[in-house]
Amino acid sequence: MDLLNQNIKSIYRKYLIPSLGSAMVMSIYTMADAIVIGKGVGADALAALSLTTPPIAILMSTGILFGVGGSIHMNVHKGMDDMKEGRNFFTISTLGIGAVILLLWLLYSTNLPAILRLMGANDTLYPYAHSYMKWITAFLPIVVLSNFLAIWIRNDGNPNLALAGVMGGGCLNILLDIVLVMNMGVGIQGAAIASISGMILSGLIMSSHFFRKANNLRFVKPTKIMSHLATITGSGISSFLNEFSNGLIVCLFNIQVLRYCGQTALAVYGVISNCVILFNSLFTGVGQAVQPIISYNYGAGQSTRIAETKRLGYFTIVTMGILFSAVGILFPYAVSAVFLSLTPEIKDITNVAIRLYFIAFLPAGYNLLSSYYLQSVLKTKESLLISTMRSVILSSILILTLPLVFDSNIIWLCMPITELIVFVISFYYVRKNKKLTV
Repeated sequence: MDLLNQNIKSIYRKYLIPSLGSAMVMSIYTMADAIVIGKGVGADALAALSLTTPPIAILMSTGILFGVGGSIHMNVHKGMDDMKEGRNFFTISTLGIGAVILLLWLLYSTNLPAILRLMGANDTLYPYAHSYMKWITAFLPIVVLSNFLAIWIRNDGNPNLALAGVMGGGCLNILLDIVLVMNMGVGIQGAAIASISGMILSGLIMSSHFFRKANNLRFVKPTKIMSHLATITGSGISSFLNEFSNGLIVCLFNIQVLRYCGQTALAVYGVISNCVILFNSLFTGVGQAVQPIISYNYGAGQSTRIAETKRLGYFTIVTMGILFSAVGILFPYAVSAVFLSLTPEIKDITNVAIRLYFIAFLPAGYNLLSSYYLQSVLKTKESLLISTMRSVILSSILILTLPLVFDSNIIWLCMPITELIVFVISFYYVRKNKKLTV
């Protein structure tokens, strides 16, 4: 695929469709688990699954940190016709993620009960959460490498193989969810086994890329290891935070919803958090579609092609935001019914919680894409500010403080308020960085 000369609309479509497909199927790992657990095990198990989101988000976002951080610089150097340095970034990214995997594996293996208690697991929810997380921990490297591998293969000009990998894994995951949880009654651990099995198959399919003649992902003797690791993590930290925020925000919401709204409301929040994972995955798919095109053309100094790619990306992301918000605002019961049996109490909570929370998706996609765009043109500080404000600072402050001052239902407006404030910041920086030079 010629990123410097082919028609931008054609290239964008070739990246967007596989990226959205990959993002959607990756989120199916969690969505399918949530549906079968909610329907086949019960509301307590679904609430417990929500407690596992933060530790799993750390694993998934680590793959994104090294995948996006390294691949941006590989593509910039490819645009500058310096493939040797691009492979150096691939090599160092792989070494870096290998070291972090060992540390995380040790941490999770020796401290899993404490981690789950920290996430808010009480005596009712802990057995469910532990049954799920013990399988994730056993196969931790597979979980971390799933995103890492897909990002590098997509950036090496093979987005269709990345899509094939996650589709194959997603289909196996759904099949095993139905068989193990719904038919065999294995319980919540059956859903974990299904997810791990899907990720293994996905990795095997994507690994075939390394045997292709067109493969550029080759290891070289690494140079400037420490400085390049700093560059990689600095460039990837915004994407890391965008993914990690799923876990951090879920953790804070779990604690606050249990405190102010009760366990039934936590089950409804489990529905919301799964929708957040799906929609954010699709927003991320747009970001990962434009990132290789923009970073490659940035290295080659092609500002006109960057502007056209950016325009297509923002049109896509704004359209998606409108649709996602409309679904929850107009059809809250239908959204909740996908995961839970609608008791009167659940319907009352759903009517308020989903309608209010889904307002956040209107500006959320714009903010996330702005972070990816600024990353791709090496505006690391601006990208990091946007990600930090929406993922850590503003969201945490509002979730922890607003319920102290207002009615408990204010908690469902914390993310809409956060995203609207960050939208102003994102819009300013995107406008400021219209003229680009290498």
